[in-house]
Amino acid sequence: MLAILGASWFVFGFASPTGIQGTRSELGISPDPNRWAAYVERADDCSHLQELRLSNVAIPAQDGNFDLVLGGKRLNLHDGQGLSLSSQRVVEEAKKPRLVSVALRTRSDSSRGQQELASWIFSSGTDTSYLLRGFSTQSDPEMVAGQSTFHSPADDRLVGVPTALAELVTNDGADILATAYAPKDDFHTPANPFAALLGSDETAGRFVPPTAEGDHDWMKQPLPGTVFSAAEQKCLATAIYFEARGEEVRGQAAVAQVILNRVRNPAYPATVCDVVYQNDNWINKCQFSFACDGIPDVIADRGAYRLAKDVAMAVSGGKVFLPEVASSTHYNATYVSPRWARSMERMTQIGSHIFYRTFGGGWS
Repeated sequence: MLAILGASWFVFGFASPTGIQGTRSELGISPDPNRWAAYVERADDCSHLQELRLSNVAIPAQDGNFDLVLGGKRLNLHDGQGLSLSSQRVVEEAKKPRLVSVALRTRSDSSRGQQELASWIFSSGTDTSYLLRGFSTQSDPEMVAGQSTFHSPADDRLVGVPTALAELVTNDGADILATAYAPKDDFHTPANPFAALLGSDETAGRFVPPTAEGDHDWMKQPLPGTVFSAAEQKCLATAIYFEARGEEVRGQAAVAQVILNRVRNPAYPATVCDVVYQNDNWINKCQFSFACDGIPDVIADRGAYRLAKDVAMAVSGGKVFLPEVASSTHYNATYVSPRWARSMERMTQIGSHIFYRTFGGGWS
């Protein structure tokens, strides 16, 4: 009887495959542990493995040759080796959702670098919603508050500024009413631009031009809020177009600054349209020649008019302020010599226009 039992063990038991309970025992009996790579299969809804995140996956320091396999695709995260499937060593199907499977590593010249990894993750065929599940798309208020500490106003210098005006920008911020330049990111709280006007400081968030010696007190006042309305901006852009569309952008900005200086100056009308079309019923004797020259104001160059509109908003919002023009309220073409210019202070010449400011702050 003992001989029969011994023979049965030798024939059947000795030849039976050994069940593998996990990757630790699998690697323990492997002749070369570095030949193996681990990957995680998607678990069922009850498993804690369902909550794994891609950003939390780490390769053990002592085994830097592991590869990660997600969604049926293998990613070489360390060296230049790829993977090929071997026979499945874990056979308990009931445990499959919670077990780590093992695949045999083979040498390959095709490896996934960081750029290829990023390309795969964000490709249309990758289930990124699963990989990134649990990450909130809403900004964390505490995180934003912390990051705002390192946010410089200089970062907003060119926000909303057209490329043609970038070199003229002199102000990091902009008038709060110039919504075209309002930064739209997590560092700035979206608020009604008129909210600042309800506070005790009437100039909060408003652009006030820098003044120098010889400038007048009226320069220290922000523009009326109506200047930023569509009608007022149209009048300003129209004046820029007909008075200076042949000038460089700086010359166009200078003309816009003169018009807005007049709006600030109590000696002139308080709106852009009234300044531009003041005395327009005086043939060839109004403030801006295009308004009373008897020629229909037809805008033929749409590109030039779009630039004029950009210049109008940039100067109104204080993104562009030319210190050499300063508080100038007058200009004339270089090919004429008006009598009024003798009683004013010449400031600068830009293109074909010469700019002046008055000594007394008004007309003379």
